Amino acid sequence: MKRILIICGDLNPNDLGGAEVHIVEVIKRLAERGYKLEVFVGIDDSIKTVLSHENISIHTVQYKRVKNFYSIFYARAALRQIRAFLRKNKVDILHSKQTFPQGYIAAKLKREFGLPLYQTIQNPLAYKEELVIKGSVMKIMGSLWLKFAERWVKFAMRNTDLCGCVSSYSEEKAIMLGAKKTMIIPNGVDTDIFYPMKERAGGYKIVTTSTLIPRNGIDVLVRAFGHIAHTIPQATLEIAGDGPMEDELKHLVKELGVEGRVKFLGTLPHEKVPDLLRSADLFVRPSRAEGFGVSFVEAMACGVPVITCPSGGIVDFVVDGKTGIFVRPDDPKGLADAIEAVFIDIGKLEDMKVQALKMVRERYSWDKITDKVCEAYNRLIV
Repeated sequence: MKRILIICGDLNPNDLGGAEVHIVEVIKRLAERGYKLEVFVGIDDSIKTVLSHENISIHTVQYKRVKNFYSIFYARAALRQIRAFLRKNKVDILHSKQTFPQGYIAAKLKREFGLPLYQTIQNPLAYKEELVIKGSVMKIMGSLWLKFAERWVKFAMRNTDLCGCVSSYSEEKAIMLGAKKTMIIPNGVDTDIFYPMKERAGGYKIVTTSTLIPRNGIDVLVRAFGHIAHTIPQATLEIAGDGPMEDELKHLVKELGVEGRVKFLGTLPHEKVPDLLRSADLFVRPSRAEGFGVSFVEAMACGVPVITCPSGGIVDFVVDGKTGIFVRPDDPKGLADAIEAVFIDIGKLEDMKVQALKMVRERYSWDKITDKVCEAYNRLIV
């Protein structure tokens, strides 16, 4: 039985983003295939409710949750705890859930213990693309923080034996940051959970699932909705997710006079996302940057057409006019025009649903993705 030590960081079963869903789904299937998984998470071990298998052991890491410095304190605590574990236990491979800070932690341990390292690469530039600085002092120190974080990321890339990149965009950026060996292993979707509604009357409901940070472009979506609210009086918008832009977005909704037609749902447990998607007529997220974009694949699997921007990994699965619609970033009027056009052309809408669903089922099942992870492990185990 091969023993894999996986460094995950915080895994909240009620708030699983794309990177978290990837590692959880792969861990479940690896356990079923006979691998022994030593999974190091954060302070909370409630992910046990999802990862309950005799081959999975969950280890918590207790660390100080200091605003703006979670990564540093987690890295220090995790290094100390995992180092003690490895002195007493043999493992075959180290696997980090993503680059920052998990990849850095794993790279330090690889050098110390001489273990092969596999790293899942979501978006290696997330350390700056998803950065939201809180507090006036940190804003002044922002450039120093980015230099510090980039050093950690480059160290992780240089010392990883094989990078499993979720998209061609992630692979390109990983190589730019020093990765030596890469293969593409995308995020996926469970089509037993994410599937279309058999019968549903069409409407004008727009949905997005997104962390409310600048890179996801939800401000652009809200402004676009302000345009179509006048031309499509039946249209509604539901936003699932939270984040540092929430107050700003709510103020914008009020300023545009559409507060009665926009709902902020907060963060939904992952098991409630399929029902939300199946209730929608259109999924929209005009992302300014994306490592992969699993939310789009989940929407496609539910038979919901998507509108987005040709950003990062999205171009791997959205073919403009066939499996989705592309618009320019930061163009609320262009986005509004695209939404209106989709609602008008019902024939095109139905064709996109069929093609997107077919593509998802052929390329993005978790079993196929776990096959590729096993292939990566086999390359590393001598």
